[in-house]
Amino acid sequence: MRLIMIGCTIVASIAVIEVLRGGYEMSFKLETLENAQVVKVSESIFFDTVQDFDSALLQAEEAGAKIVVIDLSGVEMICSSAITTVVKHHMNMQKRGVKLVIAGCNESVMKIMQLLGLNKLMVFADDVAAAVKL
Repeated sequence: MRLIMIGCTIVASIAVIEVLRGGYEMSFKLETLENAQVVKVSESIFFDTVQDFDSALLQAEEAGAKIVVIDLSGVEMICSSAITTVVKHHMNMQKRGVKLVIAGCNESVMKIMQLLGLNKLMVFADDVAAAVKL
């Protein structure tokens, strides 16, 4: 599968990284909500979009907020490369005093996180509204 970056647009406080994958677009939206940067993931993350996911997280991390929320409410499955990316950013943010919160995991994604022990390493919230209040 070929990955083509088709645009990065900043509109007000929302940046959208769009990826053409398998004939359709996948977006990672960056939003500022209260005191947090939110990375909204619109669908499952697999190897072919991990680089763009990493870029979106890096952009959120560098925005200067004290909280970065990864909204996985639109995600059914997540690959090991994406999980490794989350752990990498968690470690980088922790060193800088930034809290990473993962929000909106469905049952299957949460089960993966628990099997890996990430629920003991990172902060999870039911949704973005709860995450920004942590």
